[in-house]
Amino acid sequence: MAAHDAGMTNRTARFSRRHRARVLLTLMLSVLPLSAVYAQQPPPPADNPEVQTLVPRTAAPMLADHRFTTTATVRGPFISTFFRNTIAVGMAPGSEIPVAVIKGEDITFETGDVLFSTLQIEYQQAVKDWMGFWVNLQLAGRLGTETASLLSQGVTVISGYRLGWLLRIMQADDMALSGTVQVVNSAYTAVDLAGFVQGIVDDGLTEDDELVYSSSLMIAKTGLAYAWAINRTIGLTASGDVGYGESPDRAGGSDWYFDAGAAVDFDLRREIPVPIGVAAGVKSTSIPESDVNLGNSATTLVGRIDYIGKHDLNIGIEISSQWQDIAGSERLLRYTSAGFDLRYYF
Repeated sequence: MAAHDAGMTNRTARFSRRHRARVLLTLMLSVLPLSAVYAQQPPPPADNPEVQTLVPRTAAPMLADHRFTTTATVRGPFISTFFRNTIAVGMAPGSEIPVAVIKGEDITFETGDVLFSTLQIEYQQAVKDWMGFWVNLQLAGRLGTETASLLSQGVTVISGYRLGWLLRIMQADDMALSGTVQVVNSAYTAVDLAGFVQGIVDDGLTEDDELVYSSSLMIAKTGLAYAWAINRTIGLTASGDVGYGESPDRAGGSDWYFDAGAAVDFDLRREIPVPIGVAAGVKSTSIPESDVNLGNSATTLVGRIDYIGKHDLNIGIEISSQWQDIAGSERLLRYTSAGFDLRYYF
């Protein structure tokens, strides 16, 4: 009983205000070196018309006459003002999913789909030619549609926001580099059938075995975002972040997390008389705050096609597949989603 009480105390401490204070301290310390780097950078040459700068602009991002098609998965370094709206739905098809562990062996079912949906609204504001900020609001949900997936994945509703800053580090005619700093705050409400069953199997039904529980997390992240116009047709974007903060897992504590991704895009207007841009990318993450990844590492492949007939508007369809680790198992759960993404620059 004493060990049980100690465990409850540790879990409470892990989600205490001290952890949030550490997160905010990490954020403040990360801003200082990025600001110092910017202060050492010379201003861009104003008399060179070939140089595409990161100054606030009312058009989609361009470098060296290449228009970038940016994905929702990989953030670009461009300091501009825009509004973005994303709606996505997806499914993980039937697969072999573990439900509980009894005497060291997984109890699994071989069927069970998992459905999920996501809504994101984002606004980014260019404050100066060297600094911008963004706010991202999201609402996501997932649930199992059959007995096996319902037992394993339960029903989860995720809501939260992200506040971030872009700080210009370097720019040239064909490439740009910015530092990123952001705070992530998310809340989770879950029907955890698998955890409920596992708790009963381990030590019988106790007051700590909750079928429905709520959790929250706060993470501070800092990183880099990069773009390179290889030529007028082909461009490259890449981003990476390191973060520290809480975990949505009731039994987990604060930890370090990471994500890194890259995407190649093609401005097809240079090759064919159709205003179309396409992009393909990959991202790997261990940060437990993505739309469908609840605390397990995941790898995502993404493809996108955009209408770019207007200088201030990107309208695209984005298809992605995510391979997610399942806690306590060597198996992977694969999600496939399709989403509609609109970005308006002003």
